[in-house]
Amino acid sequence: MQSNIIPNFNLRFWSSRILPVIALAVLSMPLASCGGPSRNSAPQRAGATARESDPMAEVHMVAQDRDVWVQLLTDHAKIHRKVVHRQEGDLGIVEATTESEDRAVAAKIIDHAKAMQTRMKAGAQVRIWDPVFKDLFAHHAKASIEVTPTDKGVKIVESSRDPETINLLRSHAMGVSDFVRRGHEAGSRETPRLAAGSPLPPPEVAIGGLPHHFLLSQPDAAQLAMLKQQGVSKVVNFRKPGEPGTYDEKSAADANRVEYCNIPYKEADELTDAVLEEARAQFKAAEKSDSVMVLHCRTGNRVGPGLAMYLALDKGMSADDAIACAKAVGMVDPRYETITRDAIRRETARQ
Repeated sequence: MQSNIIPNFNLRFWSSRILPVIALAVLSMPLASCGGPSRNSAPQRAGATARESDPMAEVHMVAQDRDVWVQLLTDHAKIHRKVVHRQEGDLGIVEATTESEDRAVAAKIIDHAKAMQTRMKAGAQVRIWDPVFKDLFAHHAKASIEVTPTDKGVKIVESSRDPETINLLRSHAMGVSDFVRRGHEAGSRETPRLAAGSPLPPPEVAIGGLPHHFLLSQPDAAQLAMLKQQGVSKVVNFRKPGEPGTYDEKSAADANRVEYCNIPYKEADELTDAVLEEARAQFKAAEKSDSVMVLHCRTGNRVGPGLAMYLALDKGMSADDAIACAKAVGMVDPRYETITRDAIRRETARQ
């Protein structure tokens, strides 16, 4: 399909399929990039003169950037993205890290981020048909953005003291995570806008190719309602009843018409084959019904083993890559890793 589409400068394709992915490699940098204008400076328009004097250079740059954007959407299953939302007094903060274990994909993310520096310095708006993107550019002077390349991608920290701007930043960050989850499928949709006064979104990880939300904390009732609006139909909780900070999550799920499942364990000796198989079964059932889950414990540590089992045994992923995804969603306990690797090995031998 790309061979027919890429050479075509059709405006509708450009606006509906290409511009939506401008944020994928920039990963929450809709307004500026390192070396770009400060939040108090006027937008830089000098680049327009340069483009007018050398239109072929602009065409070449657009074509090159477009190829990278399309490839990143195609490779979205190789990307993972962590987003943490914070509120410190009147300062709203969004911290997003998007990376890939594939060095070639990571290089494209970094290269595209550098290309975006040039476009942002020129004040070249993107995805202008999407109200969230359009309004975010209009508020660029009220936001601060810090960009740090990593070995595997890019880390972005955005902040603002203006309530409307931070709401746009949060909406945009959640929309980019959907690009990572769904690739081209998400490209033609408008970015959902958080309603004014919405609760702070929970910290989460998006794994490319999977529609699910992997949380790094336990959601409260208001956050469950927010996740329901984002298409979640089931919550899977790996915490044990009575743990510090737990509450009647089932009642909150029931109130929001979200199916509830509890697979409780905490210590390594509680991570049995039965627990791993039950967690794996949740992923298989969601895939069969084409539904979206939110999975959590307290930090994400206990979510990883079941995910690794599913990826290795049902999606054809290598054990090493499956464990890497488990670590991406928060698994840090080396005992969990050992138990999960052993279970994958034994189950693979039986198949």
